Amino acid sequence: MAKELIVVKGRVIEQNRSFAPEVGEDIGYELGTKMIKRWHDQNPDDVLASFTGRKIIESILAQPGCTGLRMFNAINDLGVKQLVIVGADKNGNNILNYTTIGDNGEIVKQKGIVADRSVICPPSCGDSTESTLSWS
Repeated sequence: MAKELIVVKGRVIEQNRSFAPEVGEDIGYELGTKMIKRWHDQNPDDVLASFTGRKIIESILAQPGCTGLRMFNAINDLGVKQLVIVGADKNGNNILNYTTIGDNGEIVKQKGIVADRSVICPPSCGDSTESTLSWS
């Protein structure tokens, strides 16, 4: 994968320049905990996490040409932080429309899935403290 240097908050970082299905990696519990704790320490009154069900995620990934998910930070009508999730293709384009072939061989235009309505934590963080992994 090609690398690129970008500037974020005045710092130069290196990242992969790819929208392939292989993008992303397991960063492990320690680094994940450190990163989430840092966010929560700097934003104690903000949403800690969002839960989105498997069914909608699989539906997004099943769209033709979808290689991954793009998650947008958003604010809902109540002023609460949410994630809006859309599929992205190999060029990094959001999948907002696509075409398929219908049962009669006709070309059918479909709207891409734009997902929200996730469950936010807090207050819905699961039944045990392990759900938040002591990040809050």
